[in-house]
Amino acid sequence: MFSRKPLGLALALVGCSAVDTQVQAAEVDERIAELERQIAELKALVVSNKTNIASNLQTLEVQAEDIEEARPMKKGTKFTYGGYVQLDAIASNYSEGKPASVMDDLFVPSLIPVEPVSGDGDSYTNTNIHAKSSRFYFGTATNTDVGKISSFIELDFILSGQGDERVSNSFSSRIRHAYLKWDYGDQKSLLAGQAWSTFFNVGALPDLLDFVGPVGTVFERQPMIRWTSGPVQLAIENQTTRVNLQGGGSSLNDAQLMPDLVARYNGKSGDLNWSLAAIGRQLSYEERPNASTEGASDEEYGYGLSFAGKWNIGRNDLRFMASYGDALGRYMGLNSFNDGYIDRNGEISTIDQWGGFVAYRHYWNDQWRSNISISASEASNPGGAEFDGAGNLAKSYRSMHLNLNYLPAPKLQLGGELMYGVKELEDGRDGDMYRLQFAAKYAF
Repeated sequence: MFSRKPLGLALALVGCSAVDTQVQAAEVDERIAELERQIAELKALVVSNKTNIASNLQTLEVQAEDIEEARPMKKGTKFTYGGYVQLDAIASNYSEGKPASVMDDLFVPSLIPVEPVSGDGDSYTNTNIHAKSSRFYFGTATNTDVGKISSFIELDFILSGQGDERVSNSFSSRIRHAYLKWDYGDQKSLLAGQAWSTFFNVGALPDLLDFVGPVGTVFERQPMIRWTSGPVQLAIENQTTRVNLQGGGSSLNDAQLMPDLVARYNGKSGDLNWSLAAIGRQLSYEERPNASTEGASDEEYGYGLSFAGKWNIGRNDLRFMASYGDALGRYMGLNSFNDGYIDRNGEISTIDQWGGFVAYRHYWNDQWRSNISISASEASNPGGAEFDGAGNLAKSYRSMHLNLNYLPAPKLQLGGELMYGVKELEDGRDGDMYRLQFAAKYAF
């Protein structure tokens, strides 16, 4: 009896073990089946993704082709665009009569009317509203194996008209700048095209609402070739000569063989940035009764020097310029003096001239700033024994600007400016101008 019980117990244990094994095998089969199902789903997902990826790649390739076709510049060229929109409202009073119409848009010192010989000049007042000083530009820059090559074109709408103030106020665009620049080394470049004259330090020009500004500033844009190496700039620039003629009038001539030659050095000392520029010019005069026949002619050489700069005083700054020479002529004050005159022997004589300004810009806070500018220029004209009509030659100019500008948002400026200008002739007759200008400007 006792021997049968252990045997039964052993058989029972074997049976239980067999049942557990069968259960475990079934669980393993289920797990394997689940894994196989998941693997099958992953395979299907991979196949689907491959199809989608291929389709997306094909779409991207098509889009890339469309982008390349629509690209304004070749790949690797950076394109820039900008400018500003400006509205000017200008009210002017002239003590001695009505000036040329261009004075309605901007201050041209030589066009200030002066007292007539009769002494009975009448004052003239007008208001003009225009948007001609608005401008826009395009620029490119491309890095190459020989350095960066860039280009720049800028246009505005001053000094041109295809309509009138009755209906359309239409004005065509004109070239301000158009040049290419090759930066071929560290601080070494070559510029070719139309740009600010190398003789003109643009950074010193006061922050005024008037299009040009002080009577004593150098102001010139023209075609040139300019080489720059660090602080040194050398340039050959387009030449032309304007001289006063005996008895009145003037002659404009571009028969010079030698272009205007300019050398400039840009310096920096602490918060002061400055420049010293020198110019050498060949002046010429030529009469031609017709295209094939030459009459009286002559040539002369002249020079000019200009020292200019900007001194940063914290957030504020002081700007200045002083120029002197016997052939500054058209380079200063929008040709307020001519380059020389024809003497009684029919030869060119140069005229010693000087001009300059001082301007201060002050920030009252982040939204308000003011500018004040005081300027003068003068010429040592010939006497009556040397020149017939010497009394009618411009002797001196003076100007002053004072403005207040409000900047409610970045690049948005609303401002008002008071201006005074005076012109005096060699015989003592003079005339002045008062102007109030408002401007709204947004740069983009």
